Amino acid sequence: MGGATKRFSHPLEPQLVRVNKNLYISRGDPQYFDKVIRYADKTSPEAHYRMGERARKQGDLSRALFHYQEVMKTYPSPYYSDANRALHELAEREESDLAGVRKELEAATGRKFNKFLRTFLYALIVINLILLVVLLSGEGGKQTASAAENGPPPSYESHAVQPQQGNSFSPEAASLRPEGFSGVEADERPYLVRVVPDTDNARAEALIRREMEHLIGRNPQKSRVIYGIRQRGGTADFSADTAAGQAFPAGGPAELENAFVLAQYVPALRKPVEITYLGEGAPRAEVLTRIGTQLIRTALRTYAADHGGKFPGSLDELVRDYPGNYLSFVPREAVSGSIRVSPSYDGGGGWVYRPAAGDAGSALTPNLPGASLAGVLPPASAAAQANVPFEPVQVKVIKREHRLILTAGGAVLEARAGIGRPESPTPDGTFAVRERVIAPAGGTPGVYGAAALGLGAIAVHGTADAASVGAARSLGCIRLGDADMLALFALVPKGSAVRVAEAASAADGRSAAGVATVGRLDLAAAAAALKPPGAPGVRESAPEGSVFHWLG
Repeated sequence: MGGATKRFSHPLEPQLVRVNKNLYISRGDPQYFDKVIRYADKTSPEAHYRMGERARKQGDLSRALFHYQEVMKTYPSPYYSDANRALHELAEREESDLAGVRKELEAATGRKFNKFLRTFLYALIVINLILLVVLLSGEGGKQTASAAENGPPPSYESHAVQPQQGNSFSPEAASLRPEGFSGVEADERPYLVRVVPDTDNARAEALIRREMEHLIGRNPQKSRVIYGIRQRGGTADFSADTAAGQAFPAGGPAELENAFVLAQYVPALRKPVEITYLGEGAPRAEVLTRIGTQLIRTALRTYAADHGGKFPGSLDELVRDYPGNYLSFVPREAVSGSIRVSPSYDGGGGWVYRPAAGDAGSALTPNLPGASLAGVLPPASAAAQANVPFEPVQVKVIKREHRLILTAGGAVLEARAGIGRPESPTPDGTFAVRERVIAPAGGTPGVYGAAALGLGAIAVHGTADAASVGAARSLGCIRLGDADMLALFALVPKGSAVRVAEAASAADGRSAAGVATVGRLDLAAAAAALKPPGAPGVRESAPEGSVFHWLG
């Protein structure tokens, strides 16, 4: 049940990769990866990595460098870490070669380099290392020294994103307390700039830039956050302390919920001030950050269980081709919008990943700058990480209500579900997601829909039969519409628990009505918001010829 059988296929068929209707590439072709780049996927991380390795073996280091750099443009990917390592090795080799040249010249001349030549070679080494570091970091054109070092006002990056306002969730900050900013010094809080309703974005951004430069001038080493809010009712509602266009410390988290723009300055990152236009209120980013955190943690726990208790060396290892697809992608951290992964907290956005940690909750935490946490307390000690408990992703199916509930990081997302017929009921119990498969083949074409989460004898799967969703028509499996199934698939890591019960418990009483207060999240919206732009695709379908035998 749940296994797979093979249909007959031609012996040469596994060696062929279909590029388009009439073009196939043989995996045995020495130019296979070159042709993949030329005809199929110009950005393929695997193809560029293999071409880089070949060029490196042939001694063509400039071409190898080009291909490794192309791999680094796609993150996450299974080859990102290997390409990064190869680039560092090339840098070390270049430094070693230059040192060898120096020794050979000394031996040839029979004396030490003269002062000029020695200085020239040292300068050449330094220049090459600097150029390589700039290439690796990808930040060469964006770095900006702090005001304390260079004096001029900071540069700015302005962009519009999905709703990503601050939150009360960080490994370096305590949980948001009901009293808001009680006990927090005014200068440690986020700042507000209020503008009249008809102020356009360009004018509002200019006002925020002016106020940010003023705050940075007071203390260039302090992180700052300014939120822009369009005041309802016009200028009559402004007090002397909160005049239009002037920054003032926020009085509490509630004041930040209607912000439409956010400016962040983190001097430790040596980056420009970032200005982000927001779509909805602050709670949405908090929910997305919690969901993303628990997705990665759940996948890490399953990976460790499958690999002798060891976490992967890189989060990229969670995103592999089937059956190693613990995740479909490494979710972005919603507040900063970053997918950057750091070994320790530096406030740079993205994630902090510590593979040597003892548990999944400690291994993965958000890397949020303290100043960007809208309405949170100042950074606390490392012990504050314990305030962010690990809550594994869980799916609950309430048969009586034909309802599927996904819980992740305190969020509750729902979908209508179809269940088994009275003569072949969906069994009660708790199951683990053993397989994550896109477009699984069954005995009948399309029987399992767009995707499936295999639980053993049964599965949660899609269906093109819309009438069976919300009804009792299956042979024991749980059915969702294909659109909901694809969204659920992206949000359920391998190893997640699926609990099937006849009736709801008290904990299941929370419904999508409660989610409406945090940005109208649903399965599709959450999946789309967490997926990084340009996330590399992995093969999440089973090998050709595989047939699954869930109950249906």
